[in-house]
Amino acid sequence: MTANREKEKIRYNPRLQNFFTSKWIHVIINPLCEFTYGRNVMFKKSKKSKESVQGFTLVELIIIVAILGVLLVILAPAYTKYIERSRESTDLANAKSAYNELMMNVAEKEEDPEPISFKLKQKHPGWQSPLPITVGGASFDGTNTDNWVGTPGRNGTCVVSYDKNKGVIFTWSGGTEDAAARPSYSGERNNLSFIKNQFPNRETGTMQTNKAYYSNQTFKIDGKQYTTRVYYADSPVFKKALEGYTPKPASYEDSPFYSVQNDLGNKYTHQGFAYYTYGEDGSINMFTYVNENKVYQTTDEGKTWQDITPGEK
Repeated sequence: MTANREKEKIRYNPRLQNFFTSKWIHVIINPLCEFTYGRNVMFKKSKKSKESVQGFTLVELIIIVAILGVLLVILAPAYTKYIERSRESTDLANAKSAYNELMMNVAEKEEDPEPISFKLKQKHPGWQSPLPITVGGASFDGTNTDNWVGTPGRNGTCVVSYDKNKGVIFTWSGGTEDAAARPSYSGERNNLSFIKNQFPNRETGTMQTNKAYYSNQTFKIDGKQYTTRVYYADSPVFKKALEGYTPKPASYEDSPFYSVQNDLGNKYTHQGFAYYTYGEDGSINMFTYVNENKVYQTTDEGKTWQDITPGEK
């Protein structure tokens, strides 16, 4: 009887009951329960996620790579062109600044102000921006003028000068180095006299057709004589043929004029081809000669020639 009462005391001991019902036991037990429950849930979730997650198959990866490749091929040229136009915009802005500075010097009554030159940012030969391009009143629509001479290119320069008769002149050059450092060769002043004498006829007759050329024209560069067909680049047909063209070594058959001229000229001598434009005063302000090895250009009617072959010093 006494033993049973002792058991009952233990079973119904108020102190033990108060202990198990106190807030302290909950503080200890609850986190343990939550931790155990959480581990079970996380284990179940991780097991389920491992079962549900699947990787790409080889075929899917190949398709994705192919799609990315196609997108790259489509977008890369457009991106490159955008970057190049941005560089051209910088060059044109610099040309405008140089023009403003030069005109300020002229306004200060300097009769012969020093030319201003700067390095070009653009990396591709020719203009990527749509024509015409205008800076300080001078425009370029694909053909050289008295106020716009040459073609920009990689590591080229722009020289902004002033002539009291012609006004401001923008001279663009390109290649692998500055035009001033490119090889120059002597010629003969009367090299192009026949072509120069045709200036009065430039806006009439065949000079405005696909017959605006002269066959078997000869001229000398560094003592060597060349004979070829010379095209008038301001003839509407030939002017259009030059749109987007950048001079580089080529044969007569590879010229931009070959397919649009009215006579292939098989009975004539063709050591490459040449083309030219007139200045407003009747001078030949630009004459470019192209053969299979070199590209030469003169802006003083053949007295001196500059090697403008792309990629060469």
